[in-house]
Amino acid sequence: MTLDRTRFSVAVFAVAALLGATPLGLPSAAAQIRCTPNSVQFPGRPAHPVKNPIAAALGQARPGDVVELGPGTYPGFSIGFNKDAPWNARTSGGRPGLPVTVRGVGGLVRIDPRGGGDTIALSQAHKNGFFRFENLEIVAGSRAAIMFFKAGGDQVYEGFEFFDCDIDGGYDHVAKRGRNSKWGVWGHSLKDFVFAGRMRPATVTDIRREHAFYLQNPKGDITLENIHAARLGRTFCQFTARPGDGPPGVGTITVRNCRVEDACIAEGDGYKGGSAFTVAGRLTGDLIFEDNSYHAGMTPGIARLTRPGQPYGTGAFVAWDGGGQPNGRLVLRNNTFVMAPGTGDRPVVSIGGCREVRIEGNNRFTSGGRVPCLELDPVREDMPEAPGRLRNTANGEVYLSPTATLEGGVEIRGRKATPEDLAALAVMR
Repeated sequence: MTLDRTRFSVAVFAVAALLGATPLGLPSAAAQIRCTPNSVQFPGRPAHPVKNPIAAALGQARPGDVVELGPGTYPGFSIGFNKDAPWNARTSGGRPGLPVTVRGVGGLVRIDPRGGGDTIALSQAHKNGFFRFENLEIVAGSRAAIMFFKAGGDQVYEGFEFFDCDIDGGYDHVAKRGRNSKWGVWGHSLKDFVFAGRMRPATVTDIRREHAFYLQNPKGDITLENIHAARLGRTFCQFTARPGDGPPGVGTITVRNCRVEDACIAEGDGYKGGSAFTVAGRLTGDLIFEDNSYHAGMTPGIARLTRPGQPYGTGAFVAWDGGGQPNGRLVLRNNTFVMAPGTGDRPVVSIGGCREVRIEGNNRFTSGGRVPCLELDPVREDMPEAPGRLRNTANGEVYLSPTATLEGGVEIRGRKATPEDLAALAVMR
């Protein structure tokens, strides 16, 4: 018997339509769900009031659907917890190529936790992924603006994207008043995560206690791009993969075209909360930092945020592994890291514990005058009985482009680099 494929296909689609399904996994037409700060409207139905419009909309959204948020202030919400609560969306989300999109339209859209710990909280208790958030201002709670709860086993947060979103920590470090914000984004087990400005720079500002991005044990690529950040308690970005938190990190980490000012200024850390860009071990993929800038101590009044007898500021970039499993290939390309005169208590750029280091293009590293602008394979200063002992696993091959502008001394393994040392590093291998 010859199969009539046309009649068979028509029959399958007809049965599927009667059952309300889409056959063979083919995408149905995307729905547009509209929200106001106190209501939600699904296609073909009138708007109705709800306690948490975003959670209610996400609970019904299918792959490819768009949730449009009208102007106003919305409460915080969560995704993926096994809780039957108005603030939680138990949904599987989207799928590759068909994310569920939450988009602010028509004016300022703010997500405010109204005193809660996390503004957007994410869990894998109910498996989910592939969400896109656009044009939102996210007010940080007392813990995080965006919190990806620690995942275990094969759990992964895949396909979470934030485009043209701003995070407001709400704390004035100089006046010492405002919100008790801790993190911008705290994330674990991320894969294909993006936080970026597309139509404009995204912003992260005024975080009181810790990091703008604290991302641990990645399970795939991470991209931070076109972000402007300022006045942060600790780092702009810290990437870690501690053994106690999970397996080594995999995937490519890319930080591109980010402009950062005055990080690591939390009073609770004595105004010395690390270096602005930090890589901290067991990250096995490529680590690419390109076209970024860091400036410290140039905002009027901010340089008084330091301890007595200590210069304002810390450093711009550090890569280390603490003597554990080293990082993969580190690339610094066309970055500008500048400390104001008289500022900085550690090298502007310090690199150890990487299998390969490539400082390419037209980087500019400028010291405030007290410390080197570049340090390779730093040594431990707390062990006089073992002079020259490295703090980290030794770097592998190191390339330092001759077009780099190095304003301040360079140290290699605890000693000042000679012109011959620098010439040797400038040889492409």
